[in-house]
Amino acid sequence: MSVFPVAALRQALLALPKQPRESDSEGLDICYFYAPLSHAKALHPDNMLVEGVHGVGKSEWFLQLSNPDHLQAMAAILPRSGLENTECSVGFGQVPSPSYPSKGSLDNLLEYHDAQTIWDTVIALGILNKFCDVDGWSKTIRKYKNDVDGYDSRLRQLDDELVAQNKKRLVLFDALDYATDDWQILKTLLKGLFQAALKFRAFRAIRLKIFVRPDMLADPSVFAFTGGSKVISSKLTLEWQKVELFNLLWQYLANSPEGGEAFRKGCEQAFGQSWHQHPDADSWLIPDAMRRDEALQRKIFHALTGEWMGDSAKSGYPYAWLPTHLEDGFGKVSPCSFLAALQAAAASAELPEDDRYPLNAQALKKGVQQASQMQVRTLNERYHWINDLLKGKELSFPCDFGDIEDSWRSNDARSKLEKTISVSGAIPPPSYSESDFSYEGLKQDLIALGIFQPMLDGRINMPDVYRVGYGLRRKGGVMPVK
Repeated sequence: MSVFPVAALRQALLALPKQPRESDSEGLDICYFYAPLSHAKALHPDNMLVEGVHGVGKSEWFLQLSNPDHLQAMAAILPRSGLENTECSVGFGQVPSPSYPSKGSLDNLLEYHDAQTIWDTVIALGILNKFCDVDGWSKTIRKYKNDVDGYDSRLRQLDDELVAQNKKRLVLFDALDYATDDWQILKTLLKGLFQAALKFRAFRAIRLKIFVRPDMLADPSVFAFTGGSKVISSKLTLEWQKVELFNLLWQYLANSPEGGEAFRKGCEQAFGQSWHQHPDADSWLIPDAMRRDEALQRKIFHALTGEWMGDSAKSGYPYAWLPTHLEDGFGKVSPCSFLAALQAAAASAELPEDDRYPLNAQALKKGVQQASQMQVRTLNERYHWINDLLKGKELSFPCDFGDIEDSWRSNDARSKLEKTISVSGAIPPPSYSESDFSYEGLKQDLIALGIFQPMLDGRINMPDVYRVGYGLRRKGGVMPVK
């Protein structure tokens, strides 16, 4: 007899997110909120620069912080986050707002004002609860420039008042790649924002919280100002360990309206794990042993999937197999990829209605295929040039880089790449230079993005989470998507 009712748990798994949720006006239901303890440190008001790859949770944390009700619940759930007695305003986000200039407006403003002054104006208005002038941002910025000392005096006075009241004010920045379509302008805006962040390091209760992707920090020019090293050295990175990924799954399953009760009951009856509701957040709390004990996590997950990925233990165990096949070149797994793979597995035609488990090995393989396609689509939104180099090429990994270079030359990859990056707004490879072009540089770019993985014997490997979606082969691996 199955530990978990198959139909109920499939419904709960089908309700998992299918893809990364783009930043919008509402965060997810607080009952699904789960943050690793390492993220609690990154969310602390004193830590202003937070880095993470796409899908790791930056925009979700931004949305949760910007919602006053959710902010208080987060403070209760994560006591180490220092978020109690904190108020937040938004300095930039994906959704247009009168609190900050729009994308087109920012491009125009840079013709007349430097980037730091633009952000200083936005920050000051947000903290002091003032509004943009009816005649537009350019006039508002000129007013700020004409009274910089007055604004700074009011900000420092407010800072003193907040300290006396044991309160904090945060100004949040996310989705900065939506600020402009031009890569050079984005670097200018980033540098100005980091200069503003340095300024607010001198305050005690007023802080910025800036969420960025690693590629936004790759160009040293964005920190090329006096004190820039202080900003970059304070960076914290959002990551998810394997045990935390499964905790995120437990959080979703336990609080699912479709199968949450059945999941909690199965955990209690078969594994002795009792659930309790959080008094302030209206969500079921993961039992301590399920949060920390990998052996127990494995037993519970295998009660959902079956014990093996094939006919015997030699084929691998689902608890280890799934995150391993979703790792990038740095061994990191996006929680969005993890949940999307499980959702796709639950929707797979590989699942017979009378199966013993809610999931099975073949469904998990289909889930990895779907998650890989999702990751590739996400990459192509920002790095159009990667498609020219990899999509559908006759390559089988791991292989010598010479084989890859031969494929690129025979497919005239250079001219295709140059045509792609000539399109307005396209982000070029970091190493790209018309006068000093090299395929070796492109290899290093792909390694830096976690798409290529150098092996000890000198060959190049490609993680399944990218290889499958680009339609590339690997002997004995998950089948590529054609």
